[in-house]
Amino acid sequence: MLQSTDISPKSSEILQAAQILIQERGFNGFSFRDVAAKVGIRSASIHYHYPTKTELACAVTAHYRAAFQDKIDGFRDSDMSQVEKLRAYGGLFVATLDEGKKVCLCGVLASEAETLPTQVRKEVGQFFDAQRDWLVAVIDAGKASGEIRSDIDATTFASSFIAALEGGMIIARSVEQPLRLKQTIDQHIAFITN
Repeated sequence: MLQSTDISPKSSEILQAAQILIQERGFNGFSFRDVAAKVGIRSASIHYHYPTKTELACAVTAHYRAAFQDKIDGFRDSDMSQVEKLRAYGGLFVATLDEGKKVCLCGVLASEAETLPTQVRKEVGQFFDAQRDWLVAVIDAGKASGEIRSDIDATTFASSFIAALEGGMIIARSVEQPLRLKQTIDQHIAFITN
């Protein structure tokens, strides 16, 4: 869930409720009224904190991106092997799926890209760019240490791994078989390791 020390408790509550709704229904499937009902306030109170739905979705996405980045930065700074870092990264997606059958917020939003406001689309793009960059660094380090095959193109694999995780979450949720996502992670990692 979202946590932040630089916003008010009520703003944080609004962001958490909006995140859940977006993960369940997408950007086009929720309203301020839905968020207000979840938080137990009037819609007008949400407008005080976030004047437009676009600003609310941007704030939710920015907080989600920052929280996700904090987690993966923790992996980078640990003494895990590069392969363990990839498994831990995939584990974040599994944990999200296990948490109330949710899928990645940015994956949901990306599926609506053509109907998203430009600002929200940019936030989503920044999430995926940061994920790709982190994975490329891990893969390159794994190639240098001999854990990962030297013939693997880091950027191509990173993009493919993200796509497999995002799509794998949606499929695993739809068929109610979360084990499929774990199998997807294992298969991708097995493909690139020595």
